[in-house]
Parts: sequence; structure tokens; C-alpha cells
Amino acid sequence: MISSMGEIRIKTLTPLWTGDIDRDCKRIKETGIIGSLRWWYEALVRGMGGYACDPTSGGKCELNQDKFDKAIKSGKTVQEALDEQICPSCQLFGCTGWKKMFRVEVSGLTTSDFILGRGQKSGLQANKEIFFNYTFLYEKDQKHKWLFKKTLWIIENYGAIGGRTTWKPNSSWGTPYGIIKIEDYGEIKYWNSGLNKEDIENWLGKNKKSIGRDNDADWFDFRFYWIVEGKYLNRLQMNKIVSRGESGNYTQTANDFDRWLGGRIGESKKIFSFERPAKKVFGYVKNEEGIDKIKERLQLQLGKETNFKTGKEILET
Repeated sequence: MISSMGEIRIKTLTPLWTGDIDRDCKRIKETGIIGSLRWWYEALVRGMGGYACDPTSGGKCELNQDKFDKAIKSGKTVQEALDEQICPSCQLFGCTGWKKMFRVEVSGLTTSDFILGRGQKSGLQANKEIFFNYTFLYEKDQKHKWLFKKTLWIIENYGAIGGRTTWKPNSSWGTPYGIIKIEDYGEIKYWNSGLNKEDIENWLGKNKKSIGRDNDADWFDFRFYWIVEGKYLNRLQMNKIVSRGESGNYTQTANDFDRWLGGRIGESKKIFSFERPAKKVFGYVKNEEGIDKIKERLQLQLGKETNFKTGKEILET
């Protein structure tokens, strides 16, 4: 049963990339957009004290259909039955045994809107208008509406979207990706559920307790997100922060924190730097200790007056 349909109008402020296995990007793949939405949604859930599994890991959620059916027959609502087994992210985006609650279709683009080619030069051009047509297949719970709207707001104001974000400025790999402006939220801007942050945190805490799982320390938790606006890191500055030499290789003094932060083959870095359309650097660490470390390193490269803000502070606004 289709619950509702709507449209979000987005403008690309940088190129947008959702390429395929051949590193082409001749169209915007809906799976790439949904994957980005889920990544930020998971981080928000964890940042508000809830559990959100990593679907790429061995501990991903799975809905036991027999247990679910028994819960419904006993008089529990669908939401209550889901809360007994799977995390809020899987409830919205789907998992084994449970289909995602919504789908997205992209419209408004032609082939001429894309930079053709492979690698860092390809993708949807900047200053293009995209329409995300979404359909919710089930009735939306008010708590999911609150989290979904907040996720879009975070992506627009503090994040990026797509299969790539940025390469290092001031280098041959300096193309920024994924910065967008949501020009019209459509009906979503009227989603005033009447719930507040405390209501959502209480629900997430109960769901986490019912599932009985803890988040992995390596997973993105929005409390430990950070951002510096008005400045950016160039290639050499970023290398210094993660203890890499000018060649890009880790130095002998590099420790586990450096290597986790800087990433390696098959593992993404945790720092994203943009020179345009507006200068900013953002990323995430594992805990409060990591926040202190990255703040100190950023100030060494960008100056003591650097305006450093954390995800924990953002969630309080």
C-alpha cells in the first residue's frame, strides 16, 4: 500500500558522482543516493543514542518473519513488532526479511548535464537542478519522519552526498563532489510531527535495549562528527594531520589513530576537505578523545582561531 508521494528539488553546488563498477557516471543512480542517505541516517541514529547496524558487516539486522507475525497476532503494532528485532535504519531502508519503506526516482536530467569520462573528471555537473521523486510504500511513523527530515538537513548543511565526496585540494585530484542545496523540501518541510529530540532519544534507547546490540566503535557516530567552516586543508596539510609524508605514504611514527583517520586501500579516509563552493573541512572520529586530538591537529594547520564545531553541538541546535 502506497502511503504518500512527493518531490524534493535539489541544486548541485559541485559535481555529483554515483558511478558504476566501471567508474562511469552517465546518470545518477538511485542506489547511490539511497546509500548516502542511509549512511547519514545511521550516523544520526547512533549519535542520538540508538543502535544502527552496518549492512556491510556480518552483524547486520535480519527480520524473523515468524516472530514478527506472532507479535502482530498478539496485538502489537507493526512498529512495535519491528522494534523488537531490527534497528531504525533497517526499518526505513530495509534488510533481510523486511523491504525498504520508500523508493527514490531521479528526474530532470539529460546526457548533456553530465561530464563524460571516467574517474575524478566525470559526473553530474555543478549548478544542475535535480528532482528526487520519492514514494513511501508504508505509512510513515512520526519518529521516522523526524529522523528522515533531520538527515536531509544535516546532509545539506554539514555533509555531502554520492559515491565520492572530495579529493585533496591543491593537487591533481582536487575535484570536489557531493555538495548540494535543497531548494525545495516539498511536503517534507511541513513534517512537524510534534515530537522533540528527547522523544526520539527515548525511542532509540528502547529499540537498542530490545535488540541487545552495541554499535562498533569504528562506525560513524554523529556525536563525533566535526566541521571547520571558512577554511580547508590542502594535500600537504592533510598528509601532516594523518602522519603521511609528501609522497602520501605513512611515516614510521604513524599510529593506529593516524591510519584509521587517513584510511588505506579498501578503507575510506575520515577527513573531507573542500575548497569550493565554500571552504570547509569535516570528518569524524571514534570518541571524545579523538575529538580532542583532531581539534589540536587542525589548529596546528589552520590556526588557533579555527571555528571547530562537533556533531554533539549541532544536535543541540
